Amino acid sequence: MKFFETIKSFLKTLYKQRYIMYTLVIRDFKSRYLSSYLGLPWAFIQPATYVLVIWFAFSVGIRGGGGSSLRDGVPYVAFLITGLVPWLFINKTLVVSSSSIIQYAYLIKKTDFPVSMIPIIKILSGMIVHIFLVIFMMLLLIFAYNIPPTIYWIQIFYYQFVLIFLFSGISWIAASINVFVKDMEHIINIIVTMLFWATPILWPYSRLHGNYKYLALLNPFFYITEGYRYTFIENTWFFKYAEFNIFFWSVSIAIFLTGIYTFQKLKPDFGDVL
Repeated sequence: MKFFETIKSFLKTLYKQRYIMYTLVIRDFKSRYLSSYLGLPWAFIQPATYVLVIWFAFSVGIRGGGGSSLRDGVPYVAFLITGLVPWLFINKTLVVSSSSIIQYAYLIKKTDFPVSMIPIIKILSGMIVHIFLVIFMMLLLIFAYNIPPTIYWIQIFYYQFVLIFLFSGISWIAASINVFVKDMEHIINIIVTMLFWATPILWPYSRLHGNYKYLALLNPFFYITEGYRYTFIENTWFFKYAEFNIFFWSVSIAIFLTGIYTFQKLKPDFGDVL
């Protein structure tokens, strides 16, 4: 009972401070991108370069220049970017959110400030850039690859919620532990690298057989990258595969609740350590 009361109080605090959160999200976004010489374009240069290098390596190099996709004749680049765009958000957010408490250590001294919103600030700040990339991806699919918009594209709003929900739990766990275990940031970087190759981003899920398919389902990031492909190139509703959704939401809710509990338990000692 105490566990659920803790969660209720935690979420209530976040809701009450939503206007402060909005201000800090805009400030964080400006400090990350608008304070440099080029400003906002840097938010796109890095992911665009990343996509270009990956595309060249796998489409021109390793695959010998083959233009067809691994899925129903869809161009490989379209297949690739629909998986890479969400992954770029996942990659960046995992790294920056894990160090968010340390970065905003000066706010810990303000007893009235809800520390729990700090990791959320990083998530929402990154979401601004992600939305721009999603729009760019849509335009690319329409005008470069003749993939017309469909009713299924409205699912993108569902997947934005999924990203925020999942990363709230993950960031609360990673950020709170990182205050006490400085190696957490390095561990996150290793995990991100491993998950990139373990998640079907460069290759299709259909290549997995037997128990490997169920192992993939336990990877919550796979649900998101695959969901983007369901939305933009496969014209499939997210609720079509019940097993897929049950696996994801079971894992994500467990992560979310664990994140709240972990953060609340460790929060009283943040000030002493920082």
